[in-house]
Amino acid sequence: MKHFDQAKAYDAKDEAQVRLAAPLRDAGSRALIQQTMDELPTGVVFWDARGRCELANRRTATLLGIDGRRPRRGDRFADLLKRAVEAGALSAESGAKIEAAFKEGAELDFDCVAPSGRAVMARIRPRSDNGRVLTLTEITDFRLREEKLTAEKARAEKMERRLGAELARLNAEKAEVEARQEELQRLSLVAAHAKDLIVITDPTNRIVWANEAFRRHNGLDLEMDLLGRSGRDVLAGPQSEPEKLAMIDEAVRNRQSVTLELICHRRSGAPYWMEQEIIPVFDNKGAHTNFIIVGRDVSERKRAEAAAAEARRFEDMKRREARMLAEFNEWLQSSDTLEELFVVVSSFLAKLLPGSSGAVYTYGAARDTLQRACAWGEGAKVDDLEPSDCWALRRGRAYFHGDNTIDIACAHVMAARGGDPPERQYCLPIIAHGDTVGLLSVELDAGAGQDTQKLVNFCAEHISVAIANVKMRDLLREQSTRDPLTGLYNRRFFLDYAKRELGRCVAQRRPAALISLDVDHFKTFNDNYGHDAGDAVLRALATVLQKLFREADVPCRLGGEEFVVMMPGCGAERAIERAEQLRKAVEAMRLRHSGESLKVTISLGLAALTDGAETLQDLMLAADEALYKAKAEGRNRVRTGR
Repeated sequence: MKHFDQAKAYDAKDEAQVRLAAPLRDAGSRALIQQTMDELPTGVVFWDARGRCELANRRTATLLGIDGRRPRRGDRFADLLKRAVEAGALSAESGAKIEAAFKEGAELDFDCVAPSGRAVMARIRPRSDNGRVLTLTEITDFRLREEKLTAEKARAEKMERRLGAELARLNAEKAEVEARQEELQRLSLVAAHAKDLIVITDPTNRIVWANEAFRRHNGLDLEMDLLGRSGRDVLAGPQSEPEKLAMIDEAVRNRQSVTLELICHRRSGAPYWMEQEIIPVFDNKGAHTNFIIVGRDVSERKRAEAAAAEARRFEDMKRREARMLAEFNEWLQSSDTLEELFVVVSSFLAKLLPGSSGAVYTYGAARDTLQRACAWGEGAKVDDLEPSDCWALRRGRAYFHGDNTIDIACAHVMAARGGDPPERQYCLPIIAHGDTVGLLSVELDAGAGQDTQKLVNFCAEHISVAIANVKMRDLLREQSTRDPLTGLYNRRFFLDYAKRELGRCVAQRRPAALISLDVDHFKTFNDNYGHDAGDAVLRALATVLQKLFREADVPCRLGGEEFVVMMPGCGAERAIERAEQLRKAVEAMRLRHSGESLKVTISLGLAALTDGAETLQDLMLAADEALYKAKAEGRNRVRTGR
């Protein structure tokens, strides 16, 4: 306000200076006026109507500071303005506006900064003679005080804003703290009454609080048993998995969350499954303050899961057993011989009854002993046994040692184990078509129960059926390939066997021979002594053939009194020797029938691959030709073909 009052005072002086403009033309008056003006604190310049300086006081030079001098008489206003722009006291735009106002004779107020750095308020006023008066008033102090006040005001406003922001922040923090306290009160109330097991620990996992559910569930007191103890060690016990405890340690060390299921232990030592989540807690500054452990007893669920898993395992085992039993039965039914069948039995029972050992025994021809046909597992077994050595055979039904009121181990098992009774032994008779043909004896592990017994029974039944089938097939095969009168192979078997063996001999460049023979005057036996006598002769001849020839040399009855012997691998010379032995053996027979002595002789024809025959038809034709030759030459002799 003081600055503006001062400006008004200067304005009044300007009016007086305007009134002084008239005497400027007089030199004496001008000198007096000059002297008076030089005493003024304000710079004053009088300009004529053409814009030339008429008079300027001393203060003008000080305030303007342009060229270090005041305007001289005759200096043009435009030049002064130009120098002010060049000196930087005015901008070019301001200079142009001032010059235009000066020419128009308009009143103009403007501020400028002199090259000296002084702040100056300038005023242009018209005179009555069309001249101009320029007054210059220094306002540096006023400007500085104004700027200081402005700066202080700005600082005060800034401080006010900062204090307001800080106050708002504090209020917000206060509200947040109050809200968190309310929430914590609610949470603590919830935690205290929650069914979940809740524990709070410090950053090192030392317990600082536990809710009632946790304390009651584990039989622990907060102050006596929990405070200060490790949250990990409180619940750990002999059944706790080390890898799970390591996961807890790592989570605590790294301040990370972890969820796991752990076998925990109550104060009594009783174990239970606990599903727990460990959660790190941080304050609003990011500092780690606590861990919260939230757990629940999931023992019932784990038992249910274990039961379900056991049920699935049992079902899987049953499906596996069913598949294996189906495959077992298929292999049993596919076995052509007992040897093949027992290989299948030992292979499959080792898989169907893991951990077991056992053997299958079959009766010998005399049915006084049983020989071991196959075995599996590492348990000891006898090679043969008598029927009286096994309670199952003696009683005619299955016997399970280890699950009876009176347990007496079978003698054959005790003998195999050196007198040490087995823990569990299961013996079952193998019955085919109502006849006991063998024994299945199995030593089981201690965990074997009713299901295993049923499985063994099932296997025994299938083995029984398979043995019966093999024996039936053997019997049918025998009946289809054997001559019922003599027991020798028949024509059907001979043709198949001879073709196969002869083909091998040709392929392998091995020798082979064929003997064709029949009984001399066989019709006489039938006519003179009856057909029974003829049958007796044929049976006696068959007996000699079976005794005299080796296993590879197969004698067969083609029909009537005609016989043939196929001798693969036998050369012509050796075949002749064997044929001669046969002839002599038959001739030496002493056969009696119905009190009558029967003299029997045979004629033999022999052919070999070396005789040019390469097929069975060639060989049989050559042997028949040799046989006809022997008969033609008087019978009871051996002749060779071709």
